[in-house]
Order: sequence, then C-alpha cells, then structure tokens
Amino acid sequence: MVKEKYFFDPLSDFGFKKIFADERNKDLLIAFLNASISDESGIITDLTYLPTEQLGVRPQERRVLFDIYCKNQNNDHFIIEMQRARQTFFADRVVTYMSRVISREAEKGGKDYIIPRVYSFNLLDYNAVEFRDNTNYFHKIMLKDESDKIFYNKKVYYFLELRKFAAVKNKLLPDTPLTNWLRMLTSISDLTESGFTAAEGVFKRLLEECRLSKLTTMERETYEKSILEYEDVQDAIACAREDSLKEGIEKGFEKGIEQGLEQGLEKGRTEGLSKGQAEKEHQLVCNMIKEGIDIATISRISGLCESDILLLQNKSL
Repeated sequence: MVKEKYFFDPLSDFGFKKIFADERNKDLLIAFLNASISDESGIITDLTYLPTEQLGVRPQERRVLFDIYCKNQNNDHFIIEMQRARQTFFADRVVTYMSRVISREAEKGGKDYIIPRVYSFNLLDYNAVEFRDNTNYFHKIMLKDESDKIFYNKKVYYFLELRKFAAVKNKLLPDTPLTNWLRMLTSISDLTESGFTAAEGVFKRLLEECRLSKLTTMERETYEKSILEYEDVQDAIACAREDSLKEGIEKGFEKGIEQGLEQGLEKGRTEGLSKGQAEKEHQLVCNMIKEGIDIATISRISGLCESDILLLQNKSL
C-alpha cells in the first residue's frame, strides 16, 4: 500500500525554488539563513531578491544563472544554490559565481575598492569529493593565511552536505537552529497531518507552504516530473559510474604502468591514477549519453560545455 503524501519535498528542484525563491516566502529564507550563517553574516532582517541571470561584461564571457540571488539590509549579497548531483567542476562554478557578483558590484571611480560582502551558500545532495576526508556535514571556507588568520572576510563559501547530515541526524546531535532546520527539511515529504499539528512557529509556516494540496494541477505535475527525472538521472548515473569506474581505472593504470617502466614505478602509479580519473570521468559522460540523458543535464552534472558533449556523442556514434 502506497503511503499518502501530504507535503512536497522542499529540497527537490521544484520545491526549493517554490519555497525559497518566491519573494512571498522570504521570511522562510531569512529564517533558514539566520539559522545557518548568522555567525558570519549577522542577523538578517530583510532580503531583496535580485535577477538570477547575470550576463558577462564582454561577449565572450559566459552567462551565469543562480538558483537564488539576493541582498540583505546591509547590502551584503547572497548566492544560494541547491545542487542535486555532483558536477566535475562544481568548485570552479561556485568561485566563478562569486567572482561575477564581485566584479559587477565593485563601484567605479576613485582609488578605493568598495566591494560588498558576498556569501555563497550551497546545499549539496551528494557527498562532495572536495570534502571526502572530512566527516563534518557543514563547511565554511574563507581566505586565510598559513597561521589560520583571516586575510579577507568579504568572500565566504558555505557547503552543506545533506547526505552526511542524513546519516547522523538520528544520532544525539545537539538541538541548534541549524540542526532543527535540517531535520525538518530532510523529513517534510514523509510527514503526516500529525506532523503539521506538532510543528510550531516558522516550521508550521513552512509546512503550510509545502502542502501538496495547495499546488495547482500544473504545479503538481511539474513537481512529480522533477522527482521522476531526478530518480531516473540518479539511476542512470549510478549505472554509468559502475561501468566507467572499472574501464577508466584499468585504462589509467595501463598508461601509468607504461610510463612507470621508463620514469619510475612511483611516478607511473601517480600519473596512472590521475589519468585513470580523467578516463573515468570521460567514460561517465559517454555512458550517460548511451543511457539517453539529455545534453543539458549531462552538462549540468559533468561541468562540460554542451559543444564538448556533442563532440563525444558524435565520436560514440
């Protein structure tokens, strides 16, 4: 028997923008950001939503498209991203997004550089390779020197790994504003009406906005389609990775061993691992093409531009 659903998932592609990108719900975004990053940003009392599409200053500069872009009462800027699948060049992308905001917001004229504080807040629904050796689920990154002294405090990156949190959320984690928000966000779609009755304050308001019954027919179809597409992509990626892992590593080690005969075993092993990773990522894209995943989705996941993917597609035909 299929369990009846009362609330949609606010961390889905549809749900995240429905809740947090709608200016009518900015009180919810304010509450979530205050629970997450107020130690650095200070208490946010108001937000102004800004255009999410930012074109380059020069024709050859690529456009960037934020999930949510806003500024607070102090003119601090916030880039908020919900990333559902790993991207090969995700770190490059978040740095590019931050740089784009800074370059466009720096005031012209005079000798002083007047730059707003910019916060990049990223929710990741996967285990990021950048933090593979870090057991924490919440990361704050700033520019610091070798003695851990802050060099520059106007650029702050936050990364919140939802899967790491899900793995520990039922353990004895302390009740903090952030853990309370994460427990709610990661469990809403499984709650019943009794969960709504038990909720208080901002969470009762959040649940009210997440009611499936409040969606129009078109919104309900869009939501269900986004869930199915996400599940299909995850299945296809898992299959592609399984196929490409062995192929890529084997090819990489073969090349590394050949070089190791001439340049030394250790160097060959290191280069073999590096080339194995490159082969693995190349094969992953090829396998996603074979699985029938659309070019735009592959580009979003892999970080490759669509023209490069089309070249790979043509080669595989």
